[in-house]
Amino acid sequence: MGSIVGFTIYLELSPEESERTIARQSRALSPFAHLERITLPIGSSTLHVWGHSPLSERIHKMPDESTLALIGSPHGEVTWHDVQENLLKIDHPEDFELPWDGRAILLHVSADGNRWTIWNDWLGSIPTYYTDIRTGRIASTLEPVTVAAAGCTPDDFFLPGLVSLLVNGHFISDWTLYKDVKTIPPDSVTQWDEKGFRAKQVWTLQPSQDRWAAGWDDLVDEMHALSHKAIADVLKTQSTWILPLSSGLDSRLIAAVAADVGVNAFTYAWGSSENTDVVYSRKIAKTLGFPWKHVTLPKDFLVRYTPQWSDWFGSAMHFQGMYLMSFLDELKTAPAAPVLSGYIGDVLAGDGLKNWILLHGVKSYQVNHEWYSDWGANQLRAVAKFPVDEALKINTVNLKEQIESFPGARFQQLLYLQLWNRQRSFTSYLSIVKDYWRGAATPFINRSYARFCTSLPRATLENRRLLGDVFRRYYGRLAVIPGTYADSPFVLTGKYLVQRRVDKMLPSSLRRQLLKGFGKVDIGVDFEPIQTHGKDSLWPLFEVWDQLAEWFDVRQLEQDYQTIMASTKDPRPLRRLQAVQTFASQFLNRTKD
Repeated sequence: MGSIVGFTIYLELSPEESERTIARQSRALSPFAHLERITLPIGSSTLHVWGHSPLSERIHKMPDESTLALIGSPHGEVTWHDVQENLLKIDHPEDFELPWDGRAILLHVSADGNRWTIWNDWLGSIPTYYTDIRTGRIASTLEPVTVAAAGCTPDDFFLPGLVSLLVNGHFISDWTLYKDVKTIPPDSVTQWDEKGFRAKQVWTLQPSQDRWAAGWDDLVDEMHALSHKAIADVLKTQSTWILPLSSGLDSRLIAAVAADVGVNAFTYAWGSSENTDVVYSRKIAKTLGFPWKHVTLPKDFLVRYTPQWSDWFGSAMHFQGMYLMSFLDELKTAPAAPVLSGYIGDVLAGDGLKNWILLHGVKSYQVNHEWYSDWGANQLRAVAKFPVDEALKINTVNLKEQIESFPGARFQQLLYLQLWNRQRSFTSYLSIVKDYWRGAATPFINRSYARFCTSLPRATLENRRLLGDVFRRYYGRLAVIPGTYADSPFVLTGKYLVQRRVDKMLPSSLRRQLLKGFGKVDIGVDFEPIQTHGKDSLWPLFEVWDQLAEWFDVRQLEQDYQTIMASTKDPRPLRRLQAVQTFASQFLNRTKD
């Protein structure tokens, strides 16, 4: 079946605005010659969709001549007839619930083109950017298209958004880098008509206390049953899959269910041969009987792919996904199959929960703890030449208001904060990139499994304790294999304990040679390209140096660059530069758009 991976819709743009829109969209999509594109005039509106052929299967004409378009990679076979019947029965748009799991947007455009309605999944996993332009309007899954249509310039920068980008690596709430460009909220029904824009939260995913008194063994069995079904239901839709396999728990769990179901899974890992993911993903694949391949990324992938990333994602988030684009291009001889993703499995199972609670127990400018942040507040104050304190304050107020608006206990509210900010606005790029290249499947975006996870007591989620027991009870062969998920495997074998003792006795020069996998060697794939190609790998940072100097004390940027050229030990200087890269891209001459 075909799939639509993205769309743009606009109404009553001027000829100049339309020209900018089409030019920017063509530029963003130019590398994707394999994607089918369709343009549909619908009354006064124009709808552009693109994706994997045939797209006609994802577009439906209603009896009143209005148009439905299904965007994303939804799970579940639901006929257009059933969708139409349900829509015809409702009195209000919020009475309709998306019948699919997975990444999905349902767009409804009235026959005259004046009324648009969007239902999105409970994660809002496909960010959609919109703005009003004089008497017209536009919405697109491509941020640069909406920004170009609106004619945004540096005069339109939204300083709290800029601070969020620099601190978090992504935007929070419905913010972008520009004052008048917003994102539609997750888990909502959104309408545009003669009354303007309005969005209503539908709360598909509600936290509860349903399992706070349940017995531990019952919870282990239920988590296994629900996760197995969520994954198996997706796997059974195809006979063959591509599975990027790390040493963490999410792709490992997908691989385990794939072995149970009996599908063909071709597994891959990338990075240096010494990194923890490569060492242990190979053992996981061998244990399950799946073919495994180590992919070596070319040293010029940042030089090659960063301009494409800029054209495609614009200023939507931190510049950090080029390795994945390079990896997917390296799979030229792999089977023509979609890519599996463990997207949000870690967050739902409680990974990071303890750190969120500590961080948001006091005033916080950021969504996540330091490891997932870029610029610290004090670092930013030291280098910023714009009014940073007021912007930091607005970030803090926004985060506090978000948390207080979410239902449930405090730890459940913080789970929402993660899902509807970092996961929606940043981590979503993993599935977006895979979807454009080959098609993507995200088994953990499953309502039944998510409702289970958001009904658990805090103690079961901290350190993913409950999921750990699922592995111990049901996937013992994988529970003995170490990985990045913890300091030790879930089940300690005698062999592992001996190796760990030997590892502590060896000098550091011998550890990586004799006992690969110990010591958590990170992937760190961006360092080598930068150290090989220098400033060209950080394009366009140094091309717009003078403009950046009006906003920052660039001596810190130069110092960070020299640090990463000399050492790979600390990723924080690199993350700071990559966050500024995003901002720097907005000073490029876009006259060709």
